[in-house]
Amino acid sequence: MIDDNKSFYERLEKQLSESSKWPSLYRFKFIVKSETKKIEELKSVFADIKNIEISSRTSRNNKFTSFSFTAKMKSPIIIIKKYKLASKIEGIISL
Repeated sequence: MIDDNKSFYERLEKQLSESSKWPSLYRFKFIVKSETKKIEELKSVFADIKNIEISSRTSRNNKFTSFSFTAKMKSPIIIIKKYKLASKIEGIISL
């Protein structure tokens, strides 16, 4: 599993490096349970980024909330660091 994650992040870094000039706008998308703790954990991952646009939408049954974070990111490496931090949140889904 760890090797799968490592190769996933390596491929992602390569794709991002080849597809955009950096710094560039990037949109992160996640789904978490609609629990205050989970939502605050996710928001804290992006607390250090200035001028970030955050949008959210709660599911019809209020069990889940989807988030989009859009910001100018300096490099693919920073994007991957954010994904790795977010992946520590129990039950998160990265899109």
